Amino acid sequence: MKKILKISGYLLFVFAIGTSYATAATETRVIRAENGQLVSLGDSYIQLVQNMQQPPISIRNYEWEEGRKQLTASDHVYLVGNTYYTVTIVDNVIKKIVWDRKV
Repeated sequence: MKKILKISGYLLFVFAIGTSYATAATETRVIRAENGQLVSLGDSYIQLVQNMQQPPISIRNYEWEEGRKQLTASDHVYLVGNTYYTVTIVDNVIKKIVWDRKV
């Protein structure tokens, strides 16, 4: 019985690590807009608007915790080619970029 619990615990651990790598693989540091301009982590909201030169297809606002601070964050979703990019903006700075293929 202990051996079965040990093996199942090991399998759960391997699955958890594999899942975290699978979700982390969709994050990126840079987007190349359709006009060739680059948008990177750390860029300002103004730089995002100027470089993308297209409105986002959706925007979602929510709270973001950074240390002990509660900040307002917004996710701006863009469609570039066949890929959706979700750009997370916190305090007017790009904090995260996640991509997902259009199905």
